[in-house]
Amino acid sequence: MKYMEIMEICEANKNKILSWTPLGIIVFLLAGCIMFPRVFYDNFIWKYFWGPVVSDAVGHTVSLNGVEAAEKFTWVSEIVYGLMVLIALYWLYKLIKRWDISFDWHIFIALLPYIILGTVTRVLEDSSFFVEPWVYWFITPLIYIQIVLWVLIFFGLGYYLQKRWKHRYVTLPNILFTGGFFILLPFLFFMGQWFIGNQWSINHGVRFDIFVLIFALVSLITLGVYAVSRFFKNNEKIRIFSNPLNLAMIASHMIDGITSYVSIYDPLKMGLPIYIEKHPASDILMQIWPPLFPIVKFLLIIFVIYVFDVLYKEELKDHRQFVNILKIVIFILGFAPGLRDLLRVMMGV
Repeated sequence: MKYMEIMEICEANKNKILSWTPLGIIVFLLAGCIMFPRVFYDNFIWKYFWGPVVSDAVGHTVSLNGVEAAEKFTWVSEIVYGLMVLIALYWLYKLIKRWDISFDWHIFIALLPYIILGTVTRVLEDSSFFVEPWVYWFITPLIYIQIVLWVLIFFGLGYYLQKRWKHRYVTLPNILFTGGFFILLPFLFFMGQWFIGNQWSINHGVRFDIFVLIFALVSLITLGVYAVSRFFKNNEKIRIFSNPLNLAMIASHMIDGITSYVSIYDPLKMGLPIYIEKHPASDILMQIWPPLFPIVKFLLIIFVIYVFDVLYKEELKDHRQFVNILKIVIFILGFAPGLRDLLRVMMGV
C-alpha cells in the first residue's frame, strides 16, 4: 500500500483512530500489568506516573520492588501527558464545533476560576492541607482530571440553560464562570487564613516582597510589549501583540519563567528556601545559564503568536476557534505552574 493511500485511509477514519487508539493502549497496559507486572507496572506505570504522585504526597522518594520514583517529571511522563492533552484538545474542538460555541475572550475569562482553582488547591497540597486519601486528588495529573471534570459539568450545564432560557444573563460564559467561582471560594478562604497567620504546617515565613518583585517584572515586560505594539499600530505584524489574549499568554509565561529563576537561584539574595526544577527541559536551560529559561520562554511565545496571527493567518482563518483553544491552553501551561510557584514562595512552603 502506498504512502498516500495510507494517509487517505487515516484521514477518512481519524475519529475512529483517535477513539480506539487510547482505548487499545489502556487495554494493552492492563493486560501487561496482569501478565508482566514487573515490566509494565513497576518499571513503567509506577516509575513514571503513579510513583511520582505518591512521592509528592509523602514528600520524599518512594520505592516499590526496588524501583524508585521521585517527585518530578521525566521525558517519558511529559511526552505521555502532552499526547493526552493533544487528544483532549481535538475532542474539545469537535465538541464546540458541534454545539456551535464561540470560543473567544468571554470563554477565556469564564475559565479563569478553574485555572486558579487548580493552582490554589495544588499549593494547599504543598502546604500539607489535605490528608490521605484526598491528597492524591490534588497532585498532577489527578488534579487536572478533576478540574476538567468540573469544567465539563458547568460547560454542559451552561449550554443547556442558555438554550432553554433566552436571557442576557443566562449565558454559557456566565454559568461557567459562576460555577468555577463558587467552587474556588472556600479554597481562597483557606489560602487567606494562611496569609493572615493561621498556618497549619512548618514554613519559611510569608514573603509578600516576592510577589511585588515578580508582579513588577512581569508587568514591566507585558506593558513594554503592549507599548511597542501600540507605537507601531500601523504595522499589522506588530499590532497583533496588543491583542488581550496574546498579552495574557506573554504575561503567564513570564510569571512562570521569572518565578522559577528567582525562586531557584535567588539572584537578589533575598534569603529564599531551596527549590528545584522538576521539568527536564527547563532544568537543562537553567543549567546552561539561569536567566536563559525566562528568555527562551519569552521568545518562544512571541514566535508562537507570530506563527498563529501573521505567518499562517490566512491558512488558519477558518480555524480561529481551534487557534483560540490552543492559545488558552498555552496560557494555562504558563499561568498554572507559574502562579503555583509564586504562591509557594509567598507562603514559604
